[in-house]
Amino acid sequence: MKKILVLSVVVLSMFFMSLPVCAVEFCADFLEPGNPGGLTASKKTCDPKAPKGLGKDAEIDIWLKGVPEEIITAGFWISYDPSEITTISVDIYDGSVLKGPWDSSMSKKVENPSGKGTYLVTVGNLSNVKSDKNGDVLIGKIKYACKDKCKKPITIRTIKGFDTVVGGEGKVYDPEIKEATIKIH
Repeated sequence: MKKILVLSVVVLSMFFMSLPVCAVEFCADFLEPGNPGGLTASKKTCDPKAPKGLGKDAEIDIWLKGVPEEIITAGFWISYDPSEITTISVDIYDGSVLKGPWDSSMSKKVENPSGKGTYLVTVGNLSNVKSDKNGDVLIGKIKYACKDKCKKPITIRTIKGFDTVVGGEGKVYDPEIKEATIKIH
């Protein structure tokens, strides 16, 4: 009886260890010279901080990394210190400004939804959006300008109280997605 129990535990352990681990996360791709960003030409480096020599004005593509299935909605909430960053804007890869997979009629961006230094973006596509060959999905592009030295990071997270990242089969990925911080200088 003990041998059967031990064998069962070993077999189950091997089964669960072979299952894919889902780790959806935000990826920030600073668009340094030579990296135009977007779906087809991006170098997608997922930078935790700005590359040296980038300058005070820059752009960042925001991706979801490690998406295991087609998704119907996505988005993000960013926060930053408005005393350090003078300008921030967001464009969405929905065909309205930037070519992309999202439906422009399901896209929404709100500047300062919780006061200065915040930005909200939601995107959707009822036909679902497939990830690229690496399991990543492009959402939007952030443009910013630093006043002097930007010492505080930009924080990217899902939207509290809203099912932000939802798979085509209805799975909500928000609880698995950790807040991301990116350092500018």
